[in-house]
Amino acid sequence: MNYHSPLWKPITSLEDLNQVIDNSKTKPALVFKHRPSSPESIEKKIELENTWTISSEVVDLFIVDDMKDHDVSLEIAEIAGIQHEFPQIVLFADGVTMYDESLEMISVKKIKLALKIVNRTFKWMETRA
Repeated sequence: MNYHSPLWKPITSLEDLNQVIDNSKTKPALVFKHRPSSPESIEKKIELENTWTISSEVVDLFIVDDMKDHDVSLEIAEIAGIQHEFPQIVLFADGVTMYDESLEMISVKKIKLALKIVNRTFKWMETRA
């Protein structure tokens, strides 16, 4: 597989967010809640981009600008049942929240592990159907 720095697609409306969550029923979606004025958020985004080793075939990537689209960022926290923070990542799969992480705990290694668990769970569920 060919790995590149993540190509973040913006979520700028609640309609976009609902579409992302709905589409996660066929392919997991990782949402990065980012605040461009925050040094911690900028640092985490750069770290993710510099260490990214996950194929775009495995997960769709999205970004929410917490300053411009604060309502969307708050809605993600509400849907996921988590405290609103930034930077923050939320992994949606099968239309529900499967994993979230905030601040310094965010890492590519943890995202890869979460995706592996999600994919194995869905494969197991398919064999039970």
